[in-house]
Amino acid sequence: MESAAVATLIVCIFLSFYFAFLSFQGIDDALKKQLVTFAVYFLITGIVILVCMTIYTGLKRAFPKVEIRQKDSEETSKPDEA
Repeated sequence: MESAAVATLIVCIFLSFYFAFLSFQGIDDALKKQLVTFAVYFLITGIVILVCMTIYTGLKRAFPKVEIRQKDSEETSKPDEA
């Protein structure tokens, strides 16, 4: 789970810098504005993913036994098949 989020974060940040770089190379002002807008959107997406991943990792480390208890309660609550 975390590796997929990190890979997505890296792709978003790379695309943000790539679109910003392309905006410097563009000739048309409308194209430059659109590329900068794409860069900002990808940067915001990367920041949101980073924040969500940080919160998820923090909660996972703060409550490590909740997952084990949840699995145990699911196993005990299953009806026996006869």
